[in-house]
Amino acid sequence: MQTRRDRAWALSRPVHWIVWTVVLFALTIALGFAAKALPALRFAGLDAAVNRVNSPLLDTGALVLDRLDHPVVVAVILVVVFVVLLPLAGWRRALGVCVVTGAAWLTTLVIKYVVAQPRPSTGDLTHLLHVSPATLSYPSGHVVFATALVAALATVCRTTTARTLVLVIGGLLVVAVAWSRLYVGVHYGTDVVGGVLNGAAGAVLMVGLWDLATRRLAPRRVS
Repeated sequence: MQTRRDRAWALSRPVHWIVWTVVLFALTIALGFAAKALPALRFAGLDAAVNRVNSPLLDTGALVLDRLDHPVVVAVILVVVFVVLLPLAGWRRALGVCVVTGAAWLTTLVIKYVVAQPRPSTGDLTHLLHVSPATLSYPSGHVVFATALVAALATVCRTTTARTLVLVIGGLLVVAVAWSRLYVGVHYGTDVVGGVLNGAAGAVLMVGLWDLATRRLAPRRVS
């Protein structure tokens, strides 16, 4: 029987979270290798098409979102998330959301170096914003972080309405981040799709591991 202390630590996770983790990571890696082997699957040129529709306002938005996966910015975002969730979900679950988001985001480093897809050329862009990405192309780490954050936040929602609201608003954030990566010309279309898969896979994995780990901190009591 689950105790009150158990519930204070637990995040909501899929029943078959191990299966979902394997499937989502397998899809992420398979898509990456398929796009690397078959250039037609990369949606090459999509970034140039998105980039052609530009304006100073769109430039500002894209450059703001470009900083989304900088370590300092990530840390600030997670601190804000923790503070906001503190009165709503308690410090244990608020901490869980932050740990899950951060750890899920870091899984993209493994996928990047496994697939090893170089960045697209910016030669076809008509509107350069002088963004200098530091790592490999697949998947988009920015999209991974946004997806993982939304998925982690959904694990502490207590009602269907709240969870739906988080997923809808969060989905718009993920779309905006994906657009920004194409707008600045540093990713193929496949990279942002892979980012969603990787973010979801990492979040499911880390939620499952969080719940397993925190069971040791909350021993069960027989009532």
